Amino acid sequence: MYPWSDLVSTTFGAVCIASALPFVGIPSSSRAVAYYADKNRWMSQLSGGHLTPRQAGFAGALLRVAVGSCCIYPPTRVAALAANGMVVCYGTVAAFRDGRPMRPQWSMLGAMGLCLLLEML
Repeated sequence: MYPWSDLVSTTFGAVCIASALPFVGIPSSSRAVAYYADKNRWMSQLSGGHLTPRQAGFAGALLRVAVGSCCIYPPTRVAALAANGMVVCYGTVAAFRDGRPMRPQWSMLGAMGLCLLLEML
């Protein structure tokens, strides 16, 4: 399964890196612009006002690039997926509590779970 693990994790890493762009305001679609602007405001609120929406967006983008890069590099893959899993699990609970869209949360958890499963086989 090693070739599949590399292929899936590298693809996930590349998607993570590419998905950082909307966090900093580089649009991929008009729908994404509204979604990520709202998500940045929400992450700012979750920080207790310590971050502005723009700072929250840059923090989200930085995390995505870091996780994506670590998923591409095999020795750091499992640690990156585990660390990101904790962040996404917290975000999933917060999103559910606040009535936020759940599909992005489940998609991210599912993709990370697939990467981890293939890594363990």
